[in-house]
Amino acid sequence: MKHEILVYNQTRSKVPEKFILDVILRTFDFLKLKQPAELAVLIVSAEEIRKLNKIWRKKNYTPDELSFGLNSRKQAGRAKFAKKQNKMLELGEIVVNVNKISDKNNLSKILIHSLLHLLGYDHERSTAEAKKMEHLEEKILNNLEKV
Repeated sequence: MKHEILVYNQTRSKVPEKFILDVILRTFDFLKLKQPAELAVLIVSAEEIRKLNKIWRKKNYTPDELSFGLNSRKQAGRAKFAKKQNKMLELGEIVVNVNKISDKNNLSKILIHSLLHLLGYDHERSTAEAKKMEHLEEKILNNLEKV
């Protein structure tokens, strides 16, 4: 069974889909994720991601990305991360601001950060967890840059 990663471009901009898939798959390899995973990556306009941020997080600014764990939209803040079903790890959705995809290094950071959120990492709970997540992000980025 393979990973199921869908990339949806909801803009008119050209999206580096192959690059996005490569970053995600290499991150899964680095994390030694054995179970096949399923997730969607949506590329949306700055206006759209701002609306989503206001609706779902009650924050009125334009973020680089948003991560929605499976069912987190339904449960408003009580996300069930990394739900296992039929031997498939259902992660959820990553929503990326289209204005942030032109710089591939920045896009890598955004994707890695989002994936870690979907796997249950949270930098808002405590300083210790934030440092742990940041350190892991840096390790993954350094690993990606080696090739």
